[in-house]
Amino acid sequence: MAPSMWSNFPRALALVASLACFNTAQGSDEALWPLQTYKSSSIKTPYMNVTKMGQTEPGYLFFAPQDILRGTGHPSIYSDDGQLVWQGANGNQSALQPQMLDGEPVIAYWEGYNGEGFGFGHISILNSSYDEIHRVTLDCKEQSFVTIFDPMTFSSCIDIHESQITENGTILVTAVNVTQADLSSVGGPKHGWIQDGIIYEIDIKTNEILFRWSAYEHVDEVPMTYDIAPFGASGAGTGTNKTDPWGYPHLNSIAKYEEHYLVSSRYMCSIFWIASDGSIDWHLHGRTGGDFNLTLDTSFCYQHDVRIEAQSADSVTLGLHNNDNTEFTGSSSFTTGMVIELELQGSKKVTLKRRMWDAGDPVFAQSQGSYQGLGNDHVLQDHGAVPKIEEYDENGATVMRAWFGYSDSMMQTYRAYRYPWTGRPSTKPDVVACPSGENTAVYVSWNGATDVDSWKVYSGSQVKKTAQRSGFETTILVSGLSKGEDVTVEAVGGDGDGTRSASARVGVNC
Repeated sequence: MAPSMWSNFPRALALVASLACFNTAQGSDEALWPLQTYKSSSIKTPYMNVTKMGQTEPGYLFFAPQDILRGTGHPSIYSDDGQLVWQGANGNQSALQPQMLDGEPVIAYWEGYNGEGFGFGHISILNSSYDEIHRVTLDCKEQSFVTIFDPMTFSSCIDIHESQITENGTILVTAVNVTQADLSSVGGPKHGWIQDGIIYEIDIKTNEILFRWSAYEHVDEVPMTYDIAPFGASGAGTGTNKTDPWGYPHLNSIAKYEEHYLVSSRYMCSIFWIASDGSIDWHLHGRTGGDFNLTLDTSFCYQHDVRIEAQSADSVTLGLHNNDNTEFTGSSSFTTGMVIELELQGSKKVTLKRRMWDAGDPVFAQSQGSYQGLGNDHVLQDHGAVPKIEEYDENGATVMRAWFGYSDSMMQTYRAYRYPWTGRPSTKPDVVACPSGENTAVYVSWNGATDVDSWKVYSGSQVKKTAQRSGFETTILVSGLSKGEDVTVEAVGGDGDGTRSASARVGVNC
């Protein structure tokens, strides 16, 4: 993760907000990405500048934009036309993923307190009504965690990087424990400190830990010499004390396939296949090959969101977001999506199957990002530190690009996904009615609703007008209403059919 995004976020919040206000007062609003605002809701959300060049796959876009200059962040859902569908509460979120739990669609995301590229928090799991149904935690004291903020304590020590739900009702998460270590083998201090990367599999309903694996506890199989991050580099730490530990190994994604765990290490430029007993069955290094032999165009580094695309006894095919840039290397390589095939027997050759990038608008992302294989061989890719989402077709052509911030701004998101979704908010629609010439403009929105077809405007028991829903907020011009008169609006169609708003008085809250 990018330290520019995450470094001491909560403590910097007030300062950032005051700086944003100062900039606004000085007439420099142009430095801030514009926000969508609404009459019927207090929600403010980044505009999505969407360009489509072809047919995209169905589903909504899920991501959590963090506006560092304004000091805001929200888990969010958007439609392909750039319209907001749902915005959650303001907070510091990461690793948002729409997934399935017990046969039902859910949203899972991390929320908590950030350090220098890692954090301490919990995983919230929301149902289709956007209610938190589970909160997954990791007891810091029970797990003997040391943090860079000691003696500050935290109730949960789950890291920012992963929230992957398995088919068995468990969740995979990462954690970072600041640990003393001998760093002399890699040119560091003998009595040094590291960010030991740990993965956990936790039962969602009980919080019981079912699996735990620590990189440092397996240092013989995961030597520090694999790590590429130089001491003292931005985000990597000096390793000289526990408030500035060295970034070994910076784990950033986990996925489980039967009894094995696929684990990505950013600073090692490595992917590990870990057995249920903690041993490593194979290791792919993006620069040297590790247990494999890299071939033309298969080198990668600082990658994110590694997942299996296909698997057999003889080979495995991986999809990944290949940053190949960091804060300390600069921006020298295009950020791409990659699909590579690993031969598990014989020559152990690595072969490039696909590489995807937006040739008309290339990106150099230094951190974060995600890769998602969709139907029909489409791929969705988010660029993390660069506020851009792309979709590619089966031929690698860009069929959608969506910006939600300036390329050099501090609007970012860790991951983005496309997913089918039916929102069933437990709230009521929001309504404001304002005089507009000889008519009344009735503004209605329903945060999180996805399948409303139209709206009926009532005055008492009389239907004054019916209008098709249009985007997050629909504006309905109604004649024959007087200032001070009460109106209500009713949803037509979908799961929320017949749900009415509270009454709104014409001319109030305009």
